[in-house]
Amino acid sequence: MQISVSQLLNEKGKQFDLRLIAGRKGLDNTVSSSELNRPGLAFAGFLDIYTHDRVQILGNTELAFLAKMEPAVRAERMAAALDYAVPLIIVTSGLEPPEGLTEMCERRNIPLVVTGHTTSRISSMLGFHLERVFAPTSTAHGVLVDVFGVGVLITGSAGVGKSEVGLELIERGHRLVADDVVMLKRLGRNLLMGSAASNVAHHMEVRGLGIVDVELLFGAGSVRDEKKVDLVVRLKRRKTDDVTEIDRLGLDEHFATLLGVEVREFTIPVEPGRNASILVEVAALQFRIHSQGRNPAQELNERLIKQMARARLI
Repeated sequence: MQISVSQLLNEKGKQFDLRLIAGRKGLDNTVSSSELNRPGLAFAGFLDIYTHDRVQILGNTELAFLAKMEPAVRAERMAAALDYAVPLIIVTSGLEPPEGLTEMCERRNIPLVVTGHTTSRISSMLGFHLERVFAPTSTAHGVLVDVFGVGVLITGSAGVGKSEVGLELIERGHRLVADDVVMLKRLGRNLLMGSAASNVAHHMEVRGLGIVDVELLFGAGSVRDEKKVDLVVRLKRRKTDDVTEIDRLGLDEHFATLLGVEVREFTIPVEPGRNASILVEVAALQFRIHSQGRNPAQELNERLIKQMARARLI
């Protein structure tokens, strides 16, 4: 995946205080990595390992290093570094670019941008944005709801009642993130974020009612744009689905793998008379307790074993 420099400036130029001062003809250059590079070693003449295809960040350190060079040496080192296909250069802290850099970027069609943010700040903001742009993505069929602060992805076969459970959870005060198609994005090694497709955000499809605008019906507090996926709750019909693997005691932990991330999973059988929305709430609370390092089922099991051991000794 790639993003053009012009797209980056259009989307984040104002927020990140990015001002283009040279290389306008290179706005079609593409950025293909979320990683950033500070080319101090390249300016020192070491080009054997030079990640020139990344956004180059010039801060106080790089500019002070260049300022100590003789003008001819500085021009030679900068020219050598810019002979590669550099997509974008950002000068931080509102500093003036080193002498000759503006002209070189203009001739080589390399966008040169200045920002008032410090090096650490712009690196953090830009790196976070690019990480989301280039993050692995996928989709899941289900309903993602924020339940007691826990991102619960409700899944199951068609017609099992996922949207109905989600709607009841919303009516009980929880917040909808996405219905039917959940857009998943993995950030870092194990952070899985879920959201709705932009054109159907905050809407649900409920059999017999059609399309429901959740925000319009329940208010702005009933929806959110994005949420970390903490827990998967799989709904299964007892009569038609295979429910033999359902854990009755809670001693074993089960996980679903989404985009290479293991997410705790509970399987809940659905049948007349069972209030699935309350069970989803309890699953979310149970997950919070487990996250604190406690397992009530395991604790009860250990107490029972101790009692039986004492009884045998009496």
